[in-house]
Amino acid sequence: MTRTTTAVRLFAIIFAVVVALGAATPAVGVSTTVEKDAALTDQTVTDELSFTFTANSNGTVQATDEITRANGNVVFEFDSWDRIDAGGGGGGSSSSWTVVAGAEYEVTYDVSVTGEVSEQTYSGTAQISGAASHSESLDVSVDVLYPEFGFPDAGDPTLVFDDPDSQSQSSTFDVSVPNTGEGAMVISEATFSNVPSGFSVDTESIPDTIDANDEGDVEIQVTADDDVSAGSYSFTMTLEDNLQSTQNRDVTVSVDVAKPPIASVPDDEVNVGDVLVGSSSTADFQIEEIAGNDGIDGLDVEIIGAETDGSVSFDGLQYATTSPGGSDTVSVTMNARDSADQHDELEWDVRVTPEAQDAPSYTFTVTGRVIYPANLEEVEASDTDIPFDEPKSSTSTFQASEEVGIVNSGDLEMNVVSAEAEMVQGGEYITADVSSVPNTVEGLSTGSATLSLAADDDTPEGEYDVEITVQTEDAGTQTITRTVTIAQEPELSVSESVTYGDVTITENRTQTIDVAERLGFESIENLQVEKVDGPDRWLTVVSQPSGTVDAGEVRPMVVALQFDTQAELYQQYRWRFRISGDGVETQTITVTAAAKPYSFDRITEPLGEYDSEEQWKRDTAGPMNEMLLSMEERLRGDDEVPGSDLSRGLAAGRATLLFVDSLDAARAAQSNGSYAQAQRSLARAAVARDLMRQYADSLEQPELRSTAQSGVAAADSAFEATVATQREHYSEVAEANETAIQSAEAHRSLMQLADYTGDEEAEQRHQSEYEDASARYQSLVDAAADDRASADSAYAGYRSNATLVLAGYPLVFNPARADTALERINRINGRYDDSVEGFEAAGATDEASTTADRAATVEGRLTISRYGLFGAIGTYALVVVLVLVRVAFRTYAYVQDAEAATTGEFLARTST
Repeated sequence: MTRTTTAVRLFAIIFAVVVALGAATPAVGVSTTVEKDAALTDQTVTDELSFTFTANSNGTVQATDEITRANGNVVFEFDSWDRIDAGGGGGGSSSSWTVVAGAEYEVTYDVSVTGEVSEQTYSGTAQISGAASHSESLDVSVDVLYPEFGFPDAGDPTLVFDDPDSQSQSSTFDVSVPNTGEGAMVISEATFSNVPSGFSVDTESIPDTIDANDEGDVEIQVTADDDVSAGSYSFTMTLEDNLQSTQNRDVTVSVDVAKPPIASVPDDEVNVGDVLVGSSSTADFQIEEIAGNDGIDGLDVEIIGAETDGSVSFDGLQYATTSPGGSDTVSVTMNARDSADQHDELEWDVRVTPEAQDAPSYTFTVTGRVIYPANLEEVEASDTDIPFDEPKSSTSTFQASEEVGIVNSGDLEMNVVSAEAEMVQGGEYITADVSSVPNTVEGLSTGSATLSLAADDDTPEGEYDVEITVQTEDAGTQTITRTVTIAQEPELSVSESVTYGDVTITENRTQTIDVAERLGFESIENLQVEKVDGPDRWLTVVSQPSGTVDAGEVRPMVVALQFDTQAELYQQYRWRFRISGDGVETQTITVTAAAKPYSFDRITEPLGEYDSEEQWKRDTAGPMNEMLLSMEERLRGDDEVPGSDLSRGLAAGRATLLFVDSLDAARAAQSNGSYAQAQRSLARAAVARDLMRQYADSLEQPELRSTAQSGVAAADSAFEATVATQREHYSEVAEANETAIQSAEAHRSLMQLADYTGDEEAEQRHQSEYEDASARYQSLVDAAADDRASADSAYAGYRSNATLVLAGYPLVFNPARADTALERINRINGRYDDSVEGFEAAGATDEASTTADRAATVEGRLTISRYGLFGAIGTYALVVVLVLVRVAFRTYAYVQDAEAATTGEFLARTST
C-alpha cells in the first residue's frame, strides 16, 4: 500500500465524520395547543406538527412511526414527508424513504387527543435515522373546557283537552336549557318532582350535546287525567349533566289546563246527496259539542278551497249555540252550476272554531254529486237475419226477434210514450212490431223492448230496412234504421253417426243413411260422398247419392257390413265418410262396429240370473258364468284366447243352461209326484252334464279350465242328490210289484239312473230284472189278448146264429135253444172278464180299459138278448094257453121281474 492511498482513505474518513456530526445536530422543537371538552369523553381533537432537516448523504432514512402519552390518549403519529428544496417535488406517507444528500425535507406528524386527559403539555421526540440523523421535540398543550348551566326557560305551556274520547290528555313542549360555560354540555338525566295529582310527566327527548354558550331543548310530555279541572298547575324539573361536577339545575314548570268546547259533525261529513245540474239542494245537519265541558256560543266558519262547478253556503252555522254535550241544527245549501259535469263530485272542507279561548278548530267535509235529468241518449238495435232454417214443408212463416235498447243517460227516471217499428221496404212480405216496451227507464240504465219480425216463406232473398222510433215524455225522440237480411240457403242433413254395435262374425247387416236437403228452398249441387278413414274391408257402400239433390229431396246411402274371421274380436272399427256439396257445410258420417263371436250375453245373462236362486244353481252356474266373463274380458283386452277354447267355453255355457233347466224341471216334477216326467228331465240333465264335463275338461287355458271344472263338480253333486230321490221312489215301486208294467218301468228307470251315475253293477242287475218283468208283462198281455179274441169270436158266432139282430142287439126267440144261448152268453162274459183281469195284472191299463168298455157293451147287448129269450119263451107259452092263462102269464112275468130285481142280477150285468 502506498502512502498516497493511505492519505486518500484518511481524508474520506475525516469527511464522513464531519458530515455525520453536522447531520446529528438537533433542531428546535415544535409545539401546538388543542382544546378538549371535558363532557365529551369520546371526543377526539387533532392537529399537525411539522419540522425540517437536511440530508447529508444519499440513502434511506427511517422516521419514528408513533409516540403515545397519557396511556395512549395522546398520540403523535407519522403522517408524511415532503422534499421542500429547489430540486424537490417528491413526497410520501411512508415513514421510510430515500433521501438525497443536500436536500431539505419537511416531516409532518398528526397529534390526536381523545378520552379523559389532564390539562397539561405532553411531549415526545421524533427521530430520523439511517442515511441522515435528526431528532425533534414534539409538544402539545391540552386545554380542558367545562360547561355551566344557565337559567332554563319552560315558556307558558297550555294543556288543551281537545279529544273527548280519551281518558286523559297529553301535551308535549320544550324546556330551553342554556350552557353558559366554555365547554360542551351533555345532559344525562331530567327528573320531575312535586307533580300534581292527576298528572304525569315524562321526558320525551334530551339533546345529545349543548355547545358552549348555546342552548338546547329538553322535550317533555305532560299528561293530565280527564277529571283534572281547568286551571294552572306546576311541578319541578331537575337537570343533571354527565360530569356531575357542576351544580344541578332545578326548574319550575307551570302548565295551564284548558277545557274548551269542541265542535263536531257526525261522521265528519255532511252529504247533501244528488244535486240536479243548474239547481241547488239543501240538507240539514247537526253541529255537536262533544267535550261536555262547555257549550258552543257561536262559531268561526272558514270554507277551505273552492269548486268551479258549484258553491256552498250555510244557514245558522255561524250562530250555532249548544249546551255542554248538546247539539244544534243548521243547514247547508249546495248549488251545481250548468257547467258541471254529470256525476261530478263536489266537495268542500269547512273549518269551524268555537268562539272560546283555546278552543280547537274542527274540519268537516261537505259533499254532493251532480246529476242530470232524463235523456234519451240512443236507441240500440242490431241488424237482423231471419234464418229460413226450418223445412218449407212444415213452416209458412219465419220469425226473428232482436232486443231494442232504450238508453237513458240521465240520472232521473225517463217516461217512455211509445216504441214502433215499420218496414221501409218489403212490407208486403215482412211484418215488424215492437213489444214489451217499458213504461219507464231508470236513470243510467237501458230499458229493453223486443223487435219482432215475421217473414212469409215466399219472401225473396235480400236486404230490407226497418225503422224503429222511440218517443219519450220529456227526454226526446229518436229513430234508427236497421237492416233485415233474408237468406235462403240449402242445408245438408245426414246422420252424423251410425252404430252397428257388436256384430257376430259372418252376419250380414245393412244400414240405410238418409242424405237430404232439409229446408226445401235451394238444391244442393255437386254432392259427393268420399270415404276418408277406416279399413278397406268389411263395410261396403252398396249405393250412394251423387250430383244434385233437389230442394227437400232425401237420397239414400246404403252400407252393408259383414265381418270375417280376420276381424279382431271386440275391436272397435270406425269408417268415416265426408259428404260435401256446393254452398253447404260439409258433413261427416261415422260408422262404427265391433266384431264378436256368438253372443256371450245370451249365455252369461241367464247364468247370472241364477246368482239369486237356490244354492245348487249358484254353485253350478256361477263358475261357468265367471269362466265366460273372464274369456270375454280377455277377448276385449290384449290377451289371446285360442279359438278352440272360445267354442268350447260357449258350448260349456249352453250345456250348463240346459243342465240347470233340466235338473230344475226334474226336481219340480218330483215335488209334484210326477216321477216319470222327472225321469225324462234327468235324462236331459245327464246329457247336459256330460257335455259340461267334456267341454270344460278340453279347455286349453288352465285358469278357464279350473273355473269351469268347479261348476261341473257342483253339477255332479246336485245331479247325484236328485238321482237319489228318484232312485228311492222307483225302488219302492219295484218292491211293491203291483203290475208287470210298473215293475218293468221301475227297473228300467233304475237301470237308467245307474247308467247316469256310472254304477255298472246296479245297471246290469236292474237290466236283468227289467227283462224278467218285461217278459212277464208280455205273457200276461198275450194271454189277455187271446181271451179277448176268443170272447170276440164267440160273440160274433152268437150274433150270427141269432134269430134277429135289431139295432145291433142279437135276439134269440127259439125256446129250444135257450140252454145253449145262455151257456154261450156266460162264456162270452167270462172270457171278457179274464181278458180285463189279465191286462190289469200286466199293467196295460189302456188295453184293460178298452177291453172293459167292449165287455160292457157286449154284456149289455147279451143281457137284452137273454131277456128277449125269456120273453120269447113266455110268448110261446102265452100262445099255447092264449086266453086261459093270460092273467097267469102276466103274473109269471111279474114274478120274473121281481126275482131279478131282488137278486140284483139285472143291475150287476147292466153295470158291467
